[in-house]
Amino acid sequence: MKISAALASLANIFPSDLYVVGGAVRDSLRGVVTEDTDLAGAARADEVKAALSGSGFKVCDSSPKLGTLIISKDKEKFEYTTFRTDSYPEGSGVHKPETVIFTDDIEKDCRRRDFCCNAIYYDIKRAKLVDPLAGADDVKNKVLRTTRAAEDVFSEDGLRIMRLVRFVSTLGFSPDGEAVAAATKLSGRLKDVSAERVRDELDKTLKGKNVVKAMRLMLSVGALKQVLPELAANEGVAQPANVHKYDALTHAFYTAEAAREDIKLAALLHDVGKAEAIKKDGNMHAHAEYGALQAREITKRLKYPSAVIAETEILVREHMYDVNANARESKLRRFVARNIGHIEKLIALVRADSKGTGLFDDCPRADRFQAAYDKVKEQNIPFTVRQLAVNGDDIKKLGFKGEAIGKTLDALLTGCIDGRLKNERTALMNAAARLAGGAV
Repeated sequence: MKISAALASLANIFPSDLYVVGGAVRDSLRGVVTEDTDLAGAARADEVKAALSGSGFKVCDSSPKLGTLIISKDKEKFEYTTFRTDSYPEGSGVHKPETVIFTDDIEKDCRRRDFCCNAIYYDIKRAKLVDPLAGADDVKNKVLRTTRAAEDVFSEDGLRIMRLVRFVSTLGFSPDGEAVAAATKLSGRLKDVSAERVRDELDKTLKGKNVVKAMRLMLSVGALKQVLPELAANEGVAQPANVHKYDALTHAFYTAEAAREDIKLAALLHDVGKAEAIKKDGNMHAHAEYGALQAREITKRLKYPSAVIAETEILVREHMYDVNANARESKLRRFVARNIGHIEKLIALVRADSKGTGLFDDCPRADRFQAAYDKVKEQNIPFTVRQLAVNGDDIKKLGFKGEAIGKTLDALLTGCIDGRLKNERTALMNAAARLAGGAV
C-alpha cells in the first residue's frame, strides 16, 4: 500500500502502532486509489494529542465519545479512531452507539465493524496487512460478509443495510446468503435511521456503476419499500412491449444506471407515478404529473436541499413532453425557454429514459430538444422579459398602462422565442405598437 511521507512521519511519532483501516485498504487491494484515509490504533485521544504537540500535525476532536480525531498537516487530512467496542440500544437500528469501550485489542475493534472487506488493517511501520477475518479474500472474491453474525450487525445499526446496498453498487461485490437473509429480516430497522443518513447512502448507491444490481437487492430485502414505498409500488407494473423490455420498476433502475451523475435521483424517480396513475385513472397517461408530486414528497421526506427538491419535481413532470416527437419547432422553442435552467439535464434524462427501456440506444426526441436548444443559443434568443431589448418604461411610452405593460412584454418575449421577432429595439417597439391591432 502506498503511504505518503506525511503519514509515514505520523506513524513514527505516534504513541502506539498506527494502522490504515477500512475503505483505503480495501480499495488499495482492488488497485483503486481513494482520497479518504481512516486510521486506527490503541492510543487514546489524549495520548495522541500529547504526542503530536509541537510536531507540525494539527489535531482536532471529531467525536470524543467515539475516540475520533481529525489529524492534518498541510493539505493531508486523516481521521483517527481509537480501537473500541460498541453496544447499541436493544431493539433499535438507530445508528448511534449507546456505550463505547476503548480497547487495545485490534480484533475486538475489527469485530465492531460491518463487513470483513472493511475490517482489514495496514500496519504502517511494518508495511504489512493485519487481517483477522480474512477480509482480503473477500475483496479478491468480491464478497460482502459481515464481521459477526449478520443479524447482530444489522440489528444494532439499520443503516448498515443501506451500506450493504451501496457497496454492491460501488464495488460490484455480492452479499453472502447470511447477509441477505438478515437484511431481509431486519429491513424495518431503517425506520430508526435519520432521513439524512438514508439519503446520503442512497445518493452514494446511485453514483456507483452497478445501480441495477444494487437496487434489485434493495428491493428483494425489503429496504426499497421502507425508503421509497412509492417507487416500490411499481414492481410488476407492465409496460407496452413495443417500447419497453422491463416492468416500470426495473426500467427505473436501468434508467438511473444509464443517467449521468447529476440526474441520478430524477432518473430513478422519473416514472414513480405510473402505479398511482393506473390506480386512479386506469392508465399511465398522467404519470408524469402524479410522479412530480410524489417526487416532491419523497425528496422532502429524505430532507434533500430545496433546490434539489424543486429541480427533481420539474424533471419528473417535464420528461414526457413531446413523447411522440412531433411538436412544432415553435412549441419546442417555447418548451426550451420555459425550462432553460434545466434543459440540459432534461435532455440527459430523456436520453437515459430511452436507454433504460432496454430496446433503444438512440433518442430522436432528445435530439429534437437538443437541436431546438442549440438554435435558441445560436440566435441569442431571450429567455426572460429582462433580456428583451425594451423594458416596461418603453412600452409605457406607447400608451400601455397597468397589467397591459406586462402582457405586452410577455407577448414580445413569445414572439422572440418563436422566431417571429428579433430581439432588437426598433423591431420590438414596432411590434408593440401593432399589438392593439392583433398583429403580434
